[in-house]
Amino acid sequence: MSDKTLFITAKTGSWIKDNWRKDRSLGFVSTISEGSGMMHVTYPKIGKSVWLVWENNGHYKVIN
Repeated sequence: MSDKTLFITAKTGSWIKDNWRKDRSLGFVSTISEGSGMMHVTYPKIGKSVWLVWENNGHYKVIN
């Protein structure tokens, strides 16, 4: 089994919880750029949007 199969990767419309930074609430994945390997995540509670690495290496948890 590959290590990459241990973590679920987010899809557009997924809610995620950042495991690396503890200062972020739930984030909504609005866009995924497969070419760059990044996803655009909006954090409604804190009013910020960021680009994160899409491939999940354990740095986020998919909620739905």
